[in-house]
Amino acid sequence: MVVFTFCSNIAGQNQIPHEWKQIDADGKFSFHLPLNMRETGVIGIENYHKEYTNGKLHVSFDYDPMEVISYPVRPGALGKNQKEISLEIDGKKAYMFVYETTDMRKRPLYVADLYIGDVPNGDVKLRMLIETWRPANLELAETIFRSIRFTSGPSKEN
Repeated sequence: MVVFTFCSNIAGQNQIPHEWKQIDADGKFSFHLPLNMRETGVIGIENYHKEYTNGKLHVSFDYDPMEVISYPVRPGALGKNQKEISLEIDGKKAYMFVYETTDMRKRPLYVADLYIGDVPNGDVKLRMLIETWRPANLELAETIFRSIRFTSGPSKEN
């Protein structure tokens, strides 16, 4: 059994490692990743989607996603040891689901799935998913999530 030790106040800390790089998501928002993360080239058709990996950590996002998670999420519906955390990211309400599942080779896969917006009403501005084979890497997910900053402008606020 794996116990996740995510902080429930991740948005309250602002310590981005200085060796990380900032990613500009087409002027919609920005976030930080470790320097060794590379863009995979996978893009979306229905919404703005990108993916990054370093072979140990996989990060993907969907901006203004067409589909969002059904809420409330049933305990265990996503995977084992499922935990839901309500938080605030860059002044916006967010929901994070942390759980354990398996990959296509049946290896344990640890997931942090973040939704920013009004999840209960299906109005989500950003979904960011982080997957790793090592539960300790979920600490990187925490840092990535709290680095998200939305660009000011005429976009719809949540």
